[in-house]
Amino acid sequence: MISRRSSSASGSRGAGRLLTWSAAVAVTCATVGLSGSIAASATSTKTTPVTQEATSPQGGGEKSFIPLPRLDSTNIITTFSVLPPGVGAPVQSVTPLTSQTFTGSARRGHVFVNDGTAWADLTSVFSPGFLYDVTLAPSPTTALAGTGGVLTSLTTSGIPVGRLRVTVRKADGSIFASDCSVSTTSGASTLPLTAADCTTPTRL
Repeated sequence: MISRRSSSASGSRGAGRLLTWSAAVAVTCATVGLSGSIAASATSTKTTPVTQEATSPQGGGEKSFIPLPRLDSTNIITTFSVLPPGVGAPVQSVTPLTSQTFTGSARRGHVFVNDGTAWADLTSVFSPGFLYDVTLAPSPTTALAGTGGVLTSLTTSGIPVGRLRVTVRKADGSIFASDCSVSTTSGASTLPLTAADCTTPTRL
């Protein structure tokens, strides 16, 4: 009788431990499932930075999320002609000749732009700060005035030519934009692109 009671008690304790273990597994699985659903809902929009899985630094310490590379591209007119006023055209006009696709990449705190020939590091234009997002677009322009067939500034071409707008977001959430010249006012290309071709960034 004593041995049977001991066996029964041991079995009860074993069953209790089994139930406790099963509950822990269920909670763990639920947690993992939640994490998976959150990861699945992550988007690559320009308003939410995409991050890779948390990693532990060497030697221990807290895990950190590392921003993944961000990509964007746009097409910019790089060569054009300026026509003087003539019959049916009271003011000069700008005629696009060729264009180039520019690709931007934000990676590990730096911003690079490929101009079709090579990657230009434009990080120094926006320093200091950790850069994790980038967008590219043609720079805006005002109307072209009649000046005898001479284009005096790329900002007054009448159409977006010769200038690339690079917009970045820093780790603190601030957003800055800079306009980079990729052509001369005579319509000739000035590629390859360098940081020296870009204006002092403006905070948006």
